[in-house]
Amino acid sequence: MTKSAIKSQWAEGSVDDHLNIVRATAPSDLPQLALEYDWHAYPEPVLGWVMAQKSIELSTAIAVFQRGDPERFNYLHKRELPAEFQAQARLLDNICLRVNCGFYLPGAGAGAGAGAAGVDLRRMRNWLWAQQDDRAQGQSGRWVLDERHLEALFHDEKAPEEVQTPASPPAAHGLVDWARRCLAERALLPRRG
Repeated sequence: MTKSAIKSQWAEGSVDDHLNIVRATAPSDLPQLALEYDWHAYPEPVLGWVMAQKSIELSTAIAVFQRGDPERFNYLHKRELPAEFQAQARLLDNICLRVNCGFYLPGAGAGAGAGAAGVDLRRMRNWLWAQQDDRAQGQSGRWVLDERHLEALFHDEKAPEEVQTPASPPAAHGLVDWARRCLAERALLPRRG
């Protein structure tokens, strides 16, 4: 089936049509299909099936997570979530759980792959900083991503040439503290006390 035929099916097809398309898609093509899927169609059954496949790498999973617009719902209690967004939120729940248990593995050249898969690294850094701030305040949002599993996204990210970046984050401080120090040194982030 051609790309335009698939997109036509996304607009017109039923959930069964969409599931038949994704199930007939080669595993190597599933990541791109996941990135292009319309979240307003049938995200929970269709993307849910795609996101449960072993061919989905970490960078694709995070890009799909970001396309689900988790910021909109992260601080809403489950009972406050409007019914029309519950399937979307359940899919985000599942992606988050799979990220945190290590289901999604980094691909070759993980950092470069993150950008290629459509991961907004700045947005992901902001997400991680918000999580750290939440922890400091004794609270959390609905989706808390385990930073240890996300290190690969930032691994190959290039720093400005005039700034030397530590080779690896100290284990005692973790990725988020290391990233904060690096960005503060570059004057991209205000220093914290």
